[in-house]
Amino acid sequence: MVRWFSLACAATLVAVPAQTGPRHAEDVMAVRTVRFYRADNRQTLVKAFIQIPYVLFAGGASATNTEQVTYFVTVKVTDSTGLGLLQESWTNYLPRAYATAGVSTLEMLEFAVLPGSYVLEVTVEDSITGRKASARAATQGFRSPPALSDLLLSPEIRLATPGDTVPRPGELRVGNTLVTGTVELRLTPLQSEAYYLIEAYSEAAASGQLTASILGAGGNTILQTPPVAVSVPAGGGVLKGQLDLTGLPEGSYTMRVAVDLGGTASQREQPFTMAGLEETLAKESARLEMEQRTDAGYFAAMDEAQLDSAAGPLLYIATQEDGLNLYKDLSVDGKRRWLTEFWVRHDETPGVDRNETRERFYEAVAYANQAFKESGRRTTPGWRSDRGRIYAKYGPYDEFLDRVAAGRAPTYQVWRYTKQKDRYFIFVDKNNLGGFQLIYTNELTESSRQDWQDILTPDGVIDVGRWLGVNFFNQSGGASFQ
Repeated sequence: MVRWFSLACAATLVAVPAQTGPRHAEDVMAVRTVRFYRADNRQTLVKAFIQIPYVLFAGGASATNTEQVTYFVTVKVTDSTGLGLLQESWTNYLPRAYATAGVSTLEMLEFAVLPGSYVLEVTVEDSITGRKASARAATQGFRSPPALSDLLLSPEIRLATPGDTVPRPGELRVGNTLVTGTVELRLTPLQSEAYYLIEAYSEAAASGQLTASILGAGGNTILQTPPVAVSVPAGGGVLKGQLDLTGLPEGSYTMRVAVDLGGTASQREQPFTMAGLEETLAKESARLEMEQRTDAGYFAAMDEAQLDSAAGPLLYIATQEDGLNLYKDLSVDGKRRWLTEFWVRHDETPGVDRNETRERFYEAVAYANQAFKESGRRTTPGWRSDRGRIYAKYGPYDEFLDRVAAGRAPTYQVWRYTKQKDRYFIFVDKNNLGGFQLIYTNELTESSRQDWQDILTPDGVIDVGRWLGVNFFNQSGGASFQ
């Protein structure tokens, strides 16, 4: 017996809004096995795919009172007599916001069996509530050398590159091929490529042909590919291909792959589904919304100009250790990685499903661009203005004083922040054209003008001091008006 050795957790994030009505396919705990044959030890290698629906953890204490949900996975393999051959357990975690309908994760494992009948049972338990869910799948160890392995369907199959030292999360390796795992292939109008992989076995090198067919619910052939010439070396080899099923109506189908190798014809089948357009668009919208919550997802869809716009305001909050000066020399992918890593470091609430620090910052920058843009010889983006800088760094003010020009006093504003630390900022529009400059603040990390009281005028200083409850004339270096 070869113990399972590979475990991958890939949050597929096939997310749709929680709702009543029919259950989503992602909300069902399910297990599927795919068998391959290993002639050198006459064993059947079983690859198992486990779908764990996160709705199992919704509504309990673990989904509301902690940042993460902890759950236990137990796997047991028994033979036809009920004898336990293998049992393993492990612990996994998920952000509490994912504990909702329409979100599932895929886990994979691998084990080898001798000829015979077996049952694979998987149990998942919420560590807080004790809520459990189970699924099982029956499998057979090949009693004699087969002509073909089981048929493996996938949403993506790719050749391994020199950089693929280990499979990505959610992938398994078959020879030089990396396959994205799934319990059941679910195609959509937006992702209609169906990939298949099958191993063909032969004692001697052999050649022949392969045909792939799509069968409807009644078993009628809807599509069949022309025969493709194939060959395998002595012992066998991997056969793979793909079908573009764009336009296939919503429903349940079966893919059949028939191989005639060295005069021996065999075939294997696997079911799959095609989703409807309305359901697909709803899921895609929800998936993109959820993906945007992550730092990597937020920057993934940006082009270089957008990435540079996102990096610009960081000069207000970046530290020397962040290396902002290196950003401009990076490739586009490098800029995405740098921004992602920057916000991971600056996340004030790590462990939750979204970076609220990043969201607040860019919301503030967006507001600053809208509210504080200054026009002159050249239009200054709002975030580059003095008010935009303060708003981006500290967010919305708690108290606000606004005065229009009167007498000798210019137009001025005072922003006050009262949470955590008492801060105030005095801005003056000397030309009454909307170009406010910061002239004085009690925040030591910002600069004040020595002549700020002259600019504000005595009436302005008195007015601001009364509003703030500060006597500026008793402070060191008091006013000296001309």
